[in-house]
Amino acid sequence: MGIFYTDIAVGRDGEGDFEAVTALVDTGAVYSMLPAKLLRKMKIAPTIEREFTLADGRRQKLPVGDVWVRIGSEEHYSPVVFGPDDRFLLGAVTLQIFGLIADTTHHKLIPAPEFTL
Repeated sequence: MGIFYTDIAVGRDGEGDFEAVTALVDTGAVYSMLPAKLLRKMKIAPTIEREFTLADGRRQKLPVGDVWVRIGSEEHYSPVVFGPDDRFLLGAVTLQIFGLIADTTHHKLIPAPEFTL
């Protein structure tokens, strides 16, 4: 497991404005998480609610919605958890959508060497 930060951008759709953020790449996090306050400001609404186990072991239901994510020059929709405060996490699902893995030695995102179907 390893963590580091990277710059990404998020938007409501591929046509509108993007918000640049610095997110913690956390190889132990399944979903990406952005502050609910930011997502509401961008007029992004949750579509479902899921129960999560938090890092401290507590279980909590949190809303989840889809956002347009830009990493480098590539853009895709990805599910994101509406989180508290200023938590910006880039999780495994988003990395898989982009075909990226975390190089925790060099603290950067790199293309996955192969895809398994």
